[in-house]
Amino acid sequence: TATSITQSGAMREFVGMTTGLVLLAVYVANSYLVLDSSAFVTSHGQQKPHELGRLDAHISAREALGHTSPLGRPAAALHEALGVKGLLGFGLGFGLLAATARGLGRGGAGAGPGRVPRRAAEIDVVEKTETKPLPYFETLPPSIVDKATLDKLLSSLPKEQWDDPPEDSYLYTLKCYAETYGPGKATKMGWYDYIYMKVSGPEFFDDGEDIAARKERFRSMSKNGAFPMEFPGPSNVFESGAVLQWRGEEYFAGDQVKTIVSDSRFSKQFIANTAFYREGLKPWQRGLEIGMAHGYFIIGPFVSLGPLRNTPEAATVGLLAGCALIGLVSVGGLLFGTLIKPTLFDRKDDPPASGFQEMINWHALGGIGGAGFAHALITVFGS
Repeated sequence: TATSITQSGAMREFVGMTTGLVLLAVYVANSYLVLDSSAFVTSHGQQKPHELGRLDAHISAREALGHTSPLGRPAAALHEALGVKGLLGFGLGFGLLAATARGLGRGGAGAGPGRVPRRAAEIDVVEKTETKPLPYFETLPPSIVDKATLDKLLSSLPKEQWDDPPEDSYLYTLKCYAETYGPGKATKMGWYDYIYMKVSGPEFFDDGEDIAARKERFRSMSKNGAFPMEFPGPSNVFESGAVLQWRGEEYFAGDQVKTIVSDSRFSKQFIANTAFYREGLKPWQRGLEIGMAHGYFIIGPFVSLGPLRNTPEAATVGLLAGCALIGLVSVGGLLFGTLIKPTLFDRKDDPPASGFQEMINWHALGGIGGAGFAHALITVFGS
């Protein structure tokens, strides 16, 4: 503890420094004032007669030369009164008092050996706090960004990214301006930089609350199997306000997934009006309409892209190729009806797949007729 350290320091000073210095000072004073190394050697404070005579002769000689010392006699008297043990006790007592006084003074002023480093650490922390530079967003001039806009920008990013914002954030652009313009930097902005700053600035942006609300809305819609309908723009996407429901009643049923193509109202009406699904038609009417549409368009690739496309026989070759393809498709449909036996177009009391086979037969006839009609148009109006 601090008390034990102070006591041990005082003891070391008492033994090693203060007492030794006091004894040395007493020895020097004895040698200078008495000029006899045996001045402290006595027996119960009394000297021999010849030693007293020699001392008196020495003092008389000093007084004759004018070196009168008022300390000579007191030193001798002190020597006669105390002796060697008295002087040694005087030195020990003086050293003890001096060591105690120094120990108490050090303990009161410093409050322990750890006080000075702790005080230095406090001063260091204060200096660091006072000399810390301001962030760049606190030195931006109002002409570049106003405080309300800056607060909104700061709230859109985590606090950890304020000092080093991402490059796609407008806060990064403001940091570049802060490093160029401001106190101690450039004070005038060129017209091109000013126009670029105004043009490139965002017209609107979301703050932290808007971003949090949008994320919560997206999580809620994703949980319910929906997503917002957005339109792409020049630099961003724009919300339409519509919500598209892509998941069906069953969470993990892949055949219930809803898309714009398969489940929109336009797609459903378009598919419902095709010849295959339109209500009120007989099987032969469905097959004839489907075959005419296929035959009319099927000869086009053979006429325009076939190996004989640049010859006068291009239309005839396209007609033959189209009729052959219609025949292959019809044979495949008949095989399907014979094996699978779909009952979609069957009438009551008819054998299975009779309506489907009737549709395929008329599909072949309609396909050949459509291909012939297209060949006639090419021959008459083609170059």
